[in-house]
Amino acid sequence: MLRARDLRGAPVLRVLADTPLRLWREKGGIAAVAAASAAARPALEADGWIFAAGDDPPTDTGTGPPLLPPPFRKILIEGRVRAGLGDVGENILDTTHTSVVHQGYLRRPGSRRPVEASIESGDGWISATYPPGAAPSGWGARLLSAHRYTIRDTFRAPATADVSYTDAGKPVFAARFRLAPVSVDETYVAGTIAVPGNGLAAHVKLAALRLFFQRIFAEDRAILELIGENREVHGPAPLVFAPQDLLRPGIEAILAGRCPQVPRPRVGLLV
Repeated sequence: MLRARDLRGAPVLRVLADTPLRLWREKGGIAAVAAASAAARPALEADGWIFAAGDDPPTDTGTGPPLLPPPFRKILIEGRVRAGLGDVGENILDTTHTSVVHQGYLRRPGSRRPVEASIESGDGWISATYPPGAAPSGWGARLLSAHRYTIRDTFRAPATADVSYTDAGKPVFAARFRLAPVSVDETYVAGTIAVPGNGLAAHVKLAALRLFFQRIFAEDRAILELIGENREVHGPAPLVFAPQDLLRPGIEAILAGRCPQVPRPRVGLLV
């Protein structure tokens, strides 16, 4: 994956799985990619990112529906985490962990409450929808009015995590994180965060969200890497699903190429 803005002028060279790739824009602005001694082919472009593969073109990047109806503004974030695809995907979409890991600015201490989540799934995707009572209620979340929103978390094949917030059915925030394995225990994350509008208010909100996500990701990365260190010391353990792990079984099924199942369409939990 490559930021689309990085492909404006001269061709860009990248190495994917030890295969050198050359990317450039043809006439008309279409992105193209070619490996050494191979014919050029179109590259896929979505949400501010360009996708390339060493052999066949990537036919499925988990693009999904548009992030938001236009007009909207977006920012891109990226990074690596020493954790596997399943751990990273579940962490992004796990609403319940925010009361512990992101306490204070995202979740108010002692404010956990019971809610009922709705679980749905289909071919290559699974999602959980939480009512407004599950939305973050910390000082930072209230500053962005996030405490009154409905949350929908979705994981779709091949490895994409979507988070969307709506207010009375109106989209107010969306984020899409595409995950790519660097190795068995390291994941590259390419994210697009979007808010409605293209004026000053949207610009200010995105600036605040960038700061929020920098802190959120730093805290999540630390937790995920501690899990990896524990596994190195004590050895791997069987994967056990807790009652609040609403999406993890479905995520594991999707990563294994299976259709996710939903044993219970409605689940009560504390957030």
